[in-house]
Amino acid sequence: MKNGVWLYGLQFFNTVLPLVTLPYITRVLGTAKYGTFSVVLNFVSYLQVVVEYGFALSATREVALISDDENNSEDGLSRIFTRVIFVRFLLFICCFAITFINIVIFNRPKETNLCFFVLSISLIGYVMQENWIFQGKQEMKFISICTIIARIITTLLIFICIKTPKDIVLYCVLYSLSPIIANIMGTIIAVKRYKLRLLRLKMQDIIDALRNGMYVFFTQLSSKVFGAIGITFLGIFASSEDVGIYSAIYKIPYVLMLLWNPIAQIIYPITSKRIVESNYKGYIFIKRIKKYILLLFGGISVLVGIFAKPITAIAFGSDYVQRFYIIYPLLLWMLLGINNNFEGIQTLVASGHDKEYSACFQVGVIGTIIFNYLLIYLWGINGAAMAPLISEGLLSILLHYRVRRVGTFTNL
Repeated sequence: MKNGVWLYGLQFFNTVLPLVTLPYITRVLGTAKYGTFSVVLNFVSYLQVVVEYGFALSATREVALISDDENNSEDGLSRIFTRVIFVRFLLFICCFAITFINIVIFNRPKETNLCFFVLSISLIGYVMQENWIFQGKQEMKFISICTIIARIITTLLIFICIKTPKDIVLYCVLYSLSPIIANIMGTIIAVKRYKLRLLRLKMQDIIDALRNGMYVFFTQLSSKVFGAIGITFLGIFASSEDVGIYSAIYKIPYVLMLLWNPIAQIIYPITSKRIVESNYKGYIFIKRIKKYILLLFGGISVLVGIFAKPITAIAFGSDYVQRFYIIYPLLLWMLLGINNNFEGIQTLVASGHDKEYSACFQVGVIGTIIFNYLLIYLWGINGAAMAPLISEGLLSILLHYRVRRVGTFTNL
C-alpha cells in the first residue's frame, strides 16, 4: 500500500502535468512543428530502449531475489549496480554515434538536426536511472520524489520559455532535462542509502549482464516497435500535420497506460516471489488481479470513447478534432496491452521464462512492422490507428498459447 501511494503520487504528476502542458504545446507549436518533434522523439525513444537494455526487469528481479547475506556483502548489490552502469554507458556511446550518423547522412533542416542532437543528450539520464534498485527493494517513494521534482521544474520552464513554433529546439532542451535531473538525484540517493560503490569488473561480469538482460531487452524493443512504429512510418508516408495529430491523440490512451504502470510495477516483484514459491497459486493470484484491472480500465475506456470529440477539442485544439475517431482502435489497443502485460511480464517473465516471452514478441514484431507498413501506406493516419490494435491482438494470441504451453503451467 505504501508503494502504491507513492507511485500513484508519481503517476498523478505524470498524468496531470501532461494534461496541463500538452494542450499548451500542441497549440503553441502547431500540428506541423509538433509533428516534427514527435518524429524526432520517436527516433530517440528507440535508442532509450537500447540504453535501458531490459535492466528495469532483469536487474529488478536480481535485487528482489538477492539473499540477505549477499546484500550485506561488499560485492552484492554494488556489483549489480556497477554492471548496469557500465553496460548502459557503453550502449549510450553507441546510440549517440547512431544519432550523429543519422544527422550527417540525411539532409534535414538545421532545426530538425538540432532536435535530434538535443533529445539524444537525454539518454545520459537513462544511463544513471536506478529505478530498478528502488523497485527491487520495494521502496518506490524515491522514484516518485525524484521524478516529481524534475517534472515540476521542467513544466514551469516550459510555460515560461516556450512561446512560438520557433522555440521547438528549446522545448527539446527542456524535455531532455527531466530524465537527467530525476536520475542524477536517484543515483545520489541510491548510492548513499545502499552504500553502493563501483567495483572492478571482469569481462565475464559484462557478458553475464548482457546475457541476463538480453531476452527482456529484445522484448522491450519489440514492445517499443509495437507502440512507436506507426509514427515512424507516418513520418515517411504522411505529412507532418498528420504525424502531429496522431501523436497528440495517441497521448489519450497513453495517459491511461500511465495509470496502469504503477500497478504493474508494484505487483511484479510480488508475482515474481509468488510464482517462485508456487506456480499454481502465483498464476491464480495474477488471474484474479487481471479480472478487476480490465474491468476498471474497460469502464474508463467506454467513458473516454463517449466523449472522445470534446476531449480532443479541449485537450489539443480545433485543428486536431477532424481525426478524433482514431481514438477508438487506440483505446482497444491499450486494453489488450494491459492484458498482455499480465500474460507476458507478470506470468512468463516473473516465472523466469524470459526466452519464451521474447520469442512471442519476435513473431509479433514482424507482424507489427508488416501491418503498420501496409496499412499506413494504404490509408495513412487511419491505418496507423488500426495497425497497433491488430498487432496487439496477434501478440495476445501468441502469449495466451505460450503460457499454456510452458511446462510449469500445463496443469492449470
